Amino acid sequence: MPEKKPNSYFLQRLHDLGITSEINTFEVTEIVGGYDEKKKAKTFENKHIRTVFETDSNDNIRINYFTLSGQHYTYRPDDSTTSRKLFRTRLKTPTEFTNDEGVKTTMKYAQAKGSGHCPFFTPGIIKKYLAKEEIETLFITEGEFKAFKGDMMEIDIIGLPSIHGFYSSDVSGKLHEDIQELLISCKVKKVVYLTDADTLTVTWAEGKNLRNRPTSFYTAVKNFRNSLQLLIDSDETSLDLVYFMHIRTQFIRGGKKEEAKGLDDLLCKYTAVTKKIITDLHQFDFAKDYFSGKNITSNRFTVDLLKYFGLGSVEIFYTTFRDFIGTREFRWGKSRYQWDGEDVVHVRHEDADQYFRVGQDWYKKIQAPNKDGEMEEEIIPFKIGEIQRDYKKFPDFIDQLARYDAFCNVPNWSDLYRRKHGKCFNVCNPITHIPTAGSITQTIGYLKHLFGGEGWVREYYDQDAKVYRQMESCAYGDPFTVALDYLSIQFQRPKHKLPVPLLVSPEQGTGKSTFLKWLREIYGSNATILNNDQFKMNFNSHYITKYIIGVDEGFLDLEKKAEKERLKQMATADEIFMERKGVDLKKTPYYGKLILCSNDADKVMAMDTEDRRWFVVRVPKLKRKNPFLENLLKEEIPAWLHFILHRKIVHPKQDDLWFKTEYIITDQFRRIVEVTKSRLDKVVENFLKDMFLTYRWPVLRLDLKHLLAQLNDPKVAKYKIDEKDLVYYMEERKKMKREKVQRFKIPHGHDPELNLVKHHSDVGRPFVFRYEDWLNAGEVEEFDSPTDFKGMTIPDRKEEQLSLEGEKKDEDLPF
Repeated sequence: MPEKKPNSYFLQRLHDLGITSEINTFEVTEIVGGYDEKKKAKTFENKHIRTVFETDSNDNIRINYFTLSGQHYTYRPDDSTTSRKLFRTRLKTPTEFTNDEGVKTTMKYAQAKGSGHCPFFTPGIIKKYLAKEEIETLFITEGEFKAFKGDMMEIDIIGLPSIHGFYSSDVSGKLHEDIQELLISCKVKKVVYLTDADTLTVTWAEGKNLRNRPTSFYTAVKNFRNSLQLLIDSDETSLDLVYFMHIRTQFIRGGKKEEAKGLDDLLCKYTAVTKKIITDLHQFDFAKDYFSGKNITSNRFTVDLLKYFGLGSVEIFYTTFRDFIGTREFRWGKSRYQWDGEDVVHVRHEDADQYFRVGQDWYKKIQAPNKDGEMEEEIIPFKIGEIQRDYKKFPDFIDQLARYDAFCNVPNWSDLYRRKHGKCFNVCNPITHIPTAGSITQTIGYLKHLFGGEGWVREYYDQDAKVYRQMESCAYGDPFTVALDYLSIQFQRPKHKLPVPLLVSPEQGTGKSTFLKWLREIYGSNATILNNDQFKMNFNSHYITKYIIGVDEGFLDLEKKAEKERLKQMATADEIFMERKGVDLKKTPYYGKLILCSNDADKVMAMDTEDRRWFVVRVPKLKRKNPFLENLLKEEIPAWLHFILHRKIVHPKQDDLWFKTEYIITDQFRRIVEVTKSRLDKVVENFLKDMFLTYRWPVLRLDLKHLLAQLNDPKVAKYKIDEKDLVYYMEERKKMKREKVQRFKIPHGHDPELNLVKHHSDVGRPFVFRYEDWLNAGEVEEFDSPTDFKGMTIPDRKEEQLSLEGEKKDEDLPF
């Protein structure tokens, strides 16, 4: 009858290795001191049964680690006051992940965080150590199963958790103290570092550095050998010879059925020649059938070892691994090479992508930490002579560098992003986040805090699709909806101009600065955060090509018109001059999104009612601070980008800044306009309001002469108003035009007997003032309220003209 296979991974693995329950355990005798009834000292023995391999509830294999005395290795987690037993777990289902080079890797083993690494001492080694029995040759290999199978074949062998797992737990580069103890106590004469059949193999992949794997093996062997130097030199030890050996590569080239990667595979699959395998293993550097080896006892072993691993030169490397590379282009270190049929030729250096020429100037792309310690790309000037000096071993390096005619600035956050546009270098970088459906609860809550409003976004989990979905309630002109549309347009249509968000609050700790940091996390090196001094510098090359330009704690001098004009230009400009020290001005396309934050809520800058660039939001103080808010927002960025990428923009495009002006006007904007009015604004407005509310005429006609006389009345005027300033104010600021020469009436008092407004006639070119243009809602209500006199309403233009007939016609006037 065919043998019945075990029904679990644990039992199957032990069955394949030939490990029975008896072999899986070993006995350890512990000598304990004590006292008898008569207080006479004596000792007695405690015997313990140790189990090497166990299973857990998920059918994984738990591999227990024991010290040379047979006790469990232990460790103490950082968050615990008690020690725990050390073990590693062989996973039934390996976990896949992508390494730093973008290559998919499989994780077969797991280990508790902070448990460190120790050697895996096999039962045979522990018995010999306790018995103080001498060991002629000690083999050290990577892997517990390999070591255990070797121990079953009476090979003196120990295992390591990795090829670098022989180090001391507390001193880098030093041999583990327990391995040293074993070598000294058992008077080991020869040590063999044994690796698998894939030692001299590489796996080709596009862009993969093929030198990494053999370099890792070379480094492990070299460091292992160097860690034994003190024991070799010491007269108190028996160690004389050190070898490096590995299973011949041929044992993994015969197809999957013939694969024998490790020592356990070799011993299990070739049972008919077990004695030959063990004999060949003990031939060391003269092994020829199953193993290859080198004597690395000499102090000059590194030269031979470098060549053995194909690391002496790229030609030696290709010769060593040509069966795995073929004629494909391959990466070795930072360069790419290819076999052309006769020689290994240099194709391209990886660093070539870092350097480029624009016009006649050379540049280098570097990674530099920002103030948060995160790496961001920068472009710095670089001298051609230094490039040639750094890469003199590669004569063709300069020829590989890209050349452009000019810089360009083309933001694009979709898959259509391109670095090169024609013969121009795009200074805008792609964003690194990939939009992915997910939860945005923290982000929505934070934005709702910042912008307020009546709109909302609610989230639910779709059980059928296994994704988070969002529902939105919106309204035209709602600050929250405006904010969501602003952020959506910013991401979906990066070239479109937008108004300038201005977040203000007199209090600290409102989350304004976090908004700028969050946007910088989203757009990476395409965003910058400036302080006032950095923004007001004469040169702007450090920020003018950025997509997000945040100014934190921004405050503009109310009297400096040039600063405000600069901001207004940055909000609406299609092109802007880049100013760099020592370099001529250069016009460049401009797509920057300016965002200001200030603690001066009411006087951040002078604003006019005609301004349509500012989306001013007064941010309330946070009800409670969350120290992890920035991290939570960062985690939700992929889901947030997915949300704004697919949401429909609510406000239709109605302006070159997208939003209709009335939709972005807020109460805080109106307050700033009122507080920051100029002296001339206030004087004129107060005079006209007083005229409207005193005489209740809905329309006033006043000429320049009368206005100047009233505004500069020495009885009430504190400052003299210049005629030129008043003309500029009326015609340029208020866009008012004087009517043609005519006769008009001007109220000047109240007749108590007739209970009427007194007035007189004048002739000139008046400005026309209407009450609804100069009074606010409360003042309009006062204007419309009943009075105790009969207000005289000035006739409309046609009626007034008729009333003047018979008195004097326009053509009869002397001017």
